[in-house]
Amino acid sequence: MKNRNTPQDQAALSAAGSLSDQQQLWLLDLDAAQQCWTKLSRADLLQSQGMPHRLSRLLQEHYALSREQADHQISSFKQSCQRSPDQPEHQK
Repeated sequence: MKNRNTPQDQAALSAAGSLSDQQQLWLLDLDAAQQCWTKLSRADLLQSQGMPHRLSRLLQEHYALSREQADHQISSFKQSCQRSPDQPEHQK
């Protein structure tokens, strides 16, 4: 997958300091998340910072899901985006 993250994306996530590992991975997976959850805007996804509890809340609001359903979708998404440490970021 081609990484289309903009400097604004990185600035939005790093406003409070350096990017955590989770935030860096979230930037790599942002396009996939947008394709998966089309009702969420890029801004919504950036503000969630890839944190499961924030994503869950957004999915519940935008898709009228229960918390359990939203959490299951997030778990499935994370599994589909897992990378091995030696795998290049453009492959999944």
